[in-house]
Amino acid sequence: MRTQDPYIGRYFGNYQIIAKIDCGAFGCVYQAQHDYLPRVAAIKLLDVERLKSQGGRNEFLREAQLLERLKHPHILQIYDFGIDDGIPYLVTEYAPRGSLRDLLNSRASQFLSLRDALSIIVQVGEALDYAHRKGVIHHDLKPENVLFNERNDALLADFGIAILRTTTATLEQIAEVNGTPAYMAPEQFQGRASRRSDQYALCCILYELVTGQRPFTAPDALTMGLKHLREIPIPPTQLNPNLPTQIDRILLKALEKQRNNRYPDVLTFIQELQTLPVSQTPMLIRRRLSSLTLMEKSKEQHLNEGIQLCSLGQYRAALVAFEQALHLDPLFADAYFGKGYALYFLELYEDALLVYKQAIRLDPHNAALHNNKGCALYALGRYREALAAYNQSLRLDPHYRKAQQGKKLTLRRLGRLR
Repeated sequence: MRTQDPYIGRYFGNYQIIAKIDCGAFGCVYQAQHDYLPRVAAIKLLDVERLKSQGGRNEFLREAQLLERLKHPHILQIYDFGIDDGIPYLVTEYAPRGSLRDLLNSRASQFLSLRDALSIIVQVGEALDYAHRKGVIHHDLKPENVLFNERNDALLADFGIAILRTTTATLEQIAEVNGTPAYMAPEQFQGRASRRSDQYALCCILYELVTGQRPFTAPDALTMGLKHLREIPIPPTQLNPNLPTQIDRILLKALEKQRNNRYPDVLTFIQELQTLPVSQTPMLIRRRLSSLTLMEKSKEQHLNEGIQLCSLGQYRAALVAFEQALHLDPLFADAYFGKGYALYFLELYEDALLVYKQAIRLDPHNAALHNNKGCALYALGRYREALAAYNQSLRLDPHYRKAQQGKKLTLRRLGRLR
C-alpha cells in the first residue's frame, strides 16, 4: 500500500503544503496555501540525501539568494526562504499552467506555430538578458525550467546551478559540466559556460518548438556532447517548410560551435527573431497563449491595461503590459512613465530611475516625470539629486503638489544629515 507523502499537511512558515507538484534530482516541489493571505505558492524542499551534504545546502541557499536579487516579470518570484527542523525550504510564486515541457507533451501536433514559439522565447530571452546584466548565467535552460503563470506569461525558473559572475571584466566562467545535454552549448561539455551558452540553449528550445525535434538526439551524454561539438544541425525549414526562410540564418548563427560566432548577447538574438514575418505562418496551436493576445493589442490598449493593473496593485502584471506597449513603440514616453511607476512600487528603484531618465529624454517638459525621478532618487538615498529633480518639476509646474511635498521631505532629510 502506498504511504502518503509525509510533507502533505505540514507547515513551513505560514504555508501549509496541500499537494505535490513534481520531484527531481535536487528535491521536490509542492503546492502550498498561506494561512492568512489568499495566496497559493510553490515550496521547494531539498532532497533528503542532499540535506546531509553541506555543499547541497549551500547550493540551495545560493538559489534563494539569486532569485531574491533577480526581480523581473518573467523570472519566477521568490516569497520566502527558511530552515524548518533542519530542512531548508524555498517559497516561490506558483505557476498553475505548468511547464513548457508540459505544454509540448499535451499537444497532438509536433510543434508550435512560429507566432506562439516567438512569444515564449522573447519573454524568456528578456528574462535571460536581465539576469546576464545582473551577472548571472542560468546554465541549465530547458523546457522544464520555463513555467507559465495564470495569465500564461512565461517564467524562467530553476537557477539552482546558475553561475554568478565574480569579476566585472568578463562573464566567462569555468564550471562543472552540469546542465541538460540536449540543450548544452559545445563549450559546456568542456567545462566552460558563458552568457552565450544560455543563448545557445535558448535557441535549442526554439528549434524544438518550431520543428518538433531537438537539434541533436543521442542515446547518452557522451555521444550528445560529440554531436554538439562536431555536427551541424539540420536547417529548420527542412523540417518545417512553413517556416520563413530567414529563420535558418538566425537559428544556425545562435547555434554556432564557436561562441564568439554567435550573437553578442541574448537581446540581439531575440531582436533578430522579432524581424521574422510571423504573419505568414499559419496558427497551428488551438490553445492560444494569452501573451499572443497582448501582442495583438495597440500600444494605447497595453498602456491602459498597465494603468488599470497598477491601480489594483498588480505591478508585475502591469510591467508586462507597459513592456508590450514599448515593443510596439520604443519611443512611447507614456509607457516608460508607467513602466517606471511599476518598477518603483516593486522597489526596483535603480531600474525605475533608468526608465524615468529615458522617459524624460522623450518628454523633457513633463513635470510628473521629473517628480517621479525625484522619488526614485530619494528612495536610493541620493537626496541632493532628488532635490534637483523636484526643483525641475516645480519649475515646469510651480503648483505641482507632489513635487512640493517631495521637496519638503528631501530638505528635511538633508537638514538631518548636516
